[in-house]
Amino acid sequence: MARSIGMPEAVRYAAARGWALGQFNISNLETLQGVLAAAEAGGAPVIVGVSMGTLRHAGLGYVRGLMQAAREQSRVPLFFHLDHGADLKTLRQVLEAGFDSVMLDTSGLSFESNVAQVREAVALAHSHAAGAEAQVGETWDEESGAERNRLTDPRELEEFVAATGVDYVAVSFGNTPGRIEGVSAADPDLLLSLARRSPVPVVLHGGSSIADSVMRLAIRAGAAKVNIDTVLRQAVTAVFVDSYGAGLYSPDPRVQFRKAREAVAAAVAEKLRLFGAVGKARELLEAAGAGGRPAPGHRGSPGSQPSDGPRGAAPG
Repeated sequence: MARSIGMPEAVRYAAARGWALGQFNISNLETLQGVLAAAEAGGAPVIVGVSMGTLRHAGLGYVRGLMQAAREQSRVPLFFHLDHGADLKTLRQVLEAGFDSVMLDTSGLSFESNVAQVREAVALAHSHAAGAEAQVGETWDEESGAERNRLTDPRELEEFVAATGVDYVAVSFGNTPGRIEGVSAADPDLLLSLARRSPVPVVLHGGSSIADSVMRLAIRAGAAKVNIDTVLRQAVTAVFVDSYGAGLYSPDPRVQFRKAREAVAAAVAEKLRLFGAVGKARELLEAAGAGGRPAPGHRGSPGSQPSDGPRGAAPG
């Protein structure tokens, strides 16, 4: 079994070195298997995102079982993260189930209310030795596609991080989570300003719709966690449309599910290369084994040091 490392430490390590961890949201067993297959083939650490929709679809008990099985079999650093958690009750439930990190999304509230809610979420996550994420500004709803867009103010971002103690923070810069077609009208200048001024690593939501050129710039500036969902849904959907739409399918549904798993793995592998994460699993584990503090600090805050405590899983 490889030495464990916390997700906040892993994200800080990546931020300080100009690459990013990919978070890939799963919908079922096959999407999880596809994510892990690509991560292991590429020797890349990986974050498995679990949304509120997936919790409703599968149930926390089944998600817990998938998580346990994945951890037992994974040979790379593997983290489970609650994406866009709706309330503290849900955060508490997944933390008790063993999640490595959680996000409370109260970005639609006033700045003051968002701070107050997130401060509670951070305290809860840290009491379970887990990481905490929140968002400043509003973006499209990843699951419903509702088009909300309130850009993040860099000064507000700094105040928010200081007031809440989040480990990493999601921002709004014209990104459009849930976009099905085309790319978002992202503002690269705003994104770079946010990444450089943030005291903690910046999280890019809606990574499927961010142009590769903008993505590379952001990662070099210190954005170190990128969320991917739509690309995986599209990969799975294409398999079923092609198979069933053309009448070229097996009566055994497992055949189509295997193809879907392979399509997910291919999509994830492409993103891992874009994020610079390929081959970083061994480096990350070796750095952790050298003293358990792999990163000297986020590049936006040179004097900061990773905190002890937040857990991760890197079985092997």
